[in-house]
Amino acid sequence: MNTRLICKIIGAILMIESAFMILPLIVALIYKENDWNYFLITILFAGGVGAGMFLVKLKSTKIYAKEGLFIVGIAWVVMSLIGAVPYFISGFLPDFINAFFESVSGFTTSGITIVPDVESASHAMLFWRSMTHWIGGMGVLMFMLAISPIVGGASIHLMRAESPGPTTEKITPKISQTAKVLYIMYFVLTAVQIIALMISGLSLFQSTLISFGTLATGGFSYLNSSLAAFTVAQQIIVEVFMLLAGINFSLYFLVLTGKTRKVLKDIELRWYLIIVFAATAMISANVFFAGRQFDTPGEAIHQSVFAVLSSLTSTGFSACDYNMWPGFSQVLIVMLMFIGGCAGSTAGGIKVSRFVLLFKSLKNSILESVNPKRVRSVRYNDKTVPEPVIKTTMTYFGIVFLILIVSMIIVSLEPGMDISTSLASVATTLNNNGIELKNPAVGNLWTLSWWTRLVYIIDMLIGRLEIFPIFALFIYLLQPVNTLAKKLKRKADN
Repeated sequence: MNTRLICKIIGAILMIESAFMILPLIVALIYKENDWNYFLITILFAGGVGAGMFLVKLKSTKIYAKEGLFIVGIAWVVMSLIGAVPYFISGFLPDFINAFFESVSGFTTSGITIVPDVESASHAMLFWRSMTHWIGGMGVLMFMLAISPIVGGASIHLMRAESPGPTTEKITPKISQTAKVLYIMYFVLTAVQIIALMISGLSLFQSTLISFGTLATGGFSYLNSSLAAFTVAQQIIVEVFMLLAGINFSLYFLVLTGKTRKVLKDIELRWYLIIVFAATAMISANVFFAGRQFDTPGEAIHQSVFAVLSSLTSTGFSACDYNMWPGFSQVLIVMLMFIGGCAGSTAGGIKVSRFVLLFKSLKNSILESVNPKRVRSVRYNDKTVPEPVIKTTMTYFGIVFLILIVSMIIVSLEPGMDISTSLASVATTLNNNGIELKNPAVGNLWTLSWWTRLVYIIDMLIGRLEIFPIFALFIYLLQPVNTLAKKLKRKADN
């Protein structure tokens, strides 16, 4: 393993994170809050350690795919640990597990808060919470590649390991250029939403927090009621940008370069929009006719659109209490969590493209069982999908199901946890979705046992990094134990 390069990359990430923390420090100074010193302490510590690690001299910039997975896994854990420091040392979240939980939830864009009273938080803490969404939405390694591609041609391994979806393609010849283009589009969309929300009546501070959460499909709000207190116009603005955030950002680049016809032919985009319309129609009818939740069809449709987009894109904002909705609508919301948005977007979930590949592969398997002599290939956007991609996709579904079952078994040990709540809670963490569907007897997150919170933390990291980087991290961390066990076994045999 290229430990020097790993050390240098982690150092670069620590410096980038400490630089981002200057913004909440400035917010604390603007609002004359004492939290500025907690951010300053973290900046000096993280920046100093990061600078020391970054100065390591490299013997080689070569890394392999498995090392890329490990680097991404360890980078996100370290980033989340440092991100938790201001919460912890300020006393905002005095339990470090809770502080780490909030940090992981922010960076992974899960948006599941463990803060009992969000509205009592300082402006600086609220800003940092939402900013972790924005940083994690596109990926801190992508940002690093955009400003300092220190690993040369091996950058593709880092990009593939951090980017969601079954495949990762460059939209420009160089990885650094691709990262820059994606971040520019990300920044522009964020700025446009901030302006739109300010026009609707929100302040610059409020608009920035909600825009960070929307474009990153995160879901942290500065209100305990999420977005329920927003006007219909403000909620519609959020709906529009949730829809946009769930689309593959590469398609926006194609539009800008005049390749609109290619965008319209994109099979994942078509199915993404079909799912939005179909789910909205079913939930609207259910909550209006069966649930009697709303007085008018228009209100039912609006709330259903918001719920569908919030769940499908894994944003996790809520405009009403979904626990009061009929069981059919709640089941659909959980199903949408698993589907997720498009590959190459900031959305969580398994991704629409994987489901398309799954159904196409199953269709071919059924047809081949009827006519074994005819071999069929899976085609996606008029291209034949390589067999390794199909195999990896099927493996991914199997591992997700296994993690879901194991996580449900562990959290079911929690007092008062029934099967529906354990499924919904694991689904919302594993798919980086902030919507909470639960039995009131379970209580709030901060009242849960440490092992349940730890399972949720691991699931959030697995969901954001799509399993393999976290698995690679565990494998490398367990290697010394495995080596020691082999030595002890050899001694015992002798």
